[in-house]
Amino acid sequence: MAEVATFAATAFGTLDPEQLGRLVDQLPVLLWSTDEHLRVTSRRGGGLAVLGSNPAAGSDLHVGQAADVTQASRAVAAHRAALLGTPTAYEISFRGHTFSARVEPLRNSRGKICGVAGVAFDITEVRKSEERLRLINLATNDAVWDWDLTTNAVWFGRGFETQFWYTREELEPGIEAWTSRLHPADRDDLVASIHAAVAAGNTTWSGEYRFRRRDGSYADVFDRGYIIHDNTGTPIRMVGSMMDVTERKRSQEQLQESRAALRMLAARQQDVREEERTRIAREIHDSLGQALTALKLQLAAAQTAAAHEAPALRERLSETSLMVDDLVKTVRRIATELRPPILDQLGLAAAVEWMAHDFRTRTGIACEPTILLSEAVLTGELGTALFRIIQEALTNVSRHAAAMRVEVELGLKSGCVTLEVRDDGCGITESAATGPTSLGILGMRERAAALGGVLEVAPRSGGGTRVTAWFPHNPPTSDR
Repeated sequence: MAEVATFAATAFGTLDPEQLGRLVDQLPVLLWSTDEHLRVTSRRGGGLAVLGSNPAAGSDLHVGQAADVTQASRAVAAHRAALLGTPTAYEISFRGHTFSARVEPLRNSRGKICGVAGVAFDITEVRKSEERLRLINLATNDAVWDWDLTTNAVWFGRGFETQFWYTREELEPGIEAWTSRLHPADRDDLVASIHAAVAAGNTTWSGEYRFRRRDGSYADVFDRGYIIHDNTGTPIRMVGSMMDVTERKRSQEQLQESRAALRMLAARQQDVREEERTRIAREIHDSLGQALTALKLQLAAAQTAAAHEAPALRERLSETSLMVDDLVKTVRRIATELRPPILDQLGLAAAVEWMAHDFRTRTGIACEPTILLSEAVLTGELGTALFRIIQEALTNVSRHAAAMRVEVELGLKSGCVTLEVRDDGCGITESAATGPTSLGILGMRERAAALGGVLEVAPRSGGGTRVTAWFPHNPPTSDR
């Protein structure tokens, strides 16, 4: 074992032989020596467990027998080169393990080469990790990268070529390969965010930015990295992947544009419907109402004339007059439901007071309105939208809530017009509040959104349901 001890002393420094032996036997390493005929003269190390032998066994073992037959020639060639004075490194596999080996000439006291001394490290897990990385690199379309924070060197996977069309020969060796291709408007903030994450001791970083392809166009990229620290907490590496989200982002933008267009269309339809309701209500009130009033006057005159000449006819005319009275009331109710004249004549506050009184009369449910806004704020589209939302909310209460009391409150908070409709009923479920079949609630939300507002429907903690809406003080006007 003298040769091995000499070689180990060179590798590990001057240690007590017994300590050195224990250290070597605990490490996944092999130390050995051979004579000039490549017969193994000694061996030591924890890697012997892979060979299934102990240090004392196999005194007649030859280097060519120390590995699988297919790889024996590699080991023999390296040892022969060492016998000729050339230190040689090689890799060899045995029983599912991979070793990185190095052999050097072993000289006697006169300096003559008398054998070979070798050392090998078990790098099986390293090779497995490298293989995993290679397979991941092949399997993903993302551009995998590895940035050495100490040397500034960057490694890019094949996804960098397939996504952005650069060849490896075109890329600078350092981080400049990445920073130089960032969009100028994104570069400073993005680089600053990385340095901030590293300086703060974070383990992760992510960002979205534009990255220049080889043809000069820019890709939208979502990038995320993992920051690796050493035992002292110093950041030493950063690994991650760049995902090209250009098509996804374009699809999202198109979807948002479609939603905006549909919302504008819905708002326009609401306006058209409101205008049509107003027109029909006016026609019913003016034309049909006036015609019915004239008919009632004619019936009254006919009753007077028939009182002397045809008493039986007078009775029939009286019944017809009562029917016309009922018809007039029905026409007025329909016209009011289509568009209450009070909303246009006296404003939203009076219309809400009327609606609350009518709701109490029809349903027997107490309804208390509180209006803390000046009438000047509640005109035009906003006034109409608030009226229709309250109307729909009260309709839902009468149909579904089984409530005894409803409170309606209009106010101005933090520069926003606010509306709350609260009841003490059974409370709405989450599925009913957000489900696609809740068309009434969906309509309220769309009315609010068309004016830049937000509407929420949720159960109250003490029971019942709350409808809450917020509108900007000066809602945006559309070019519809």
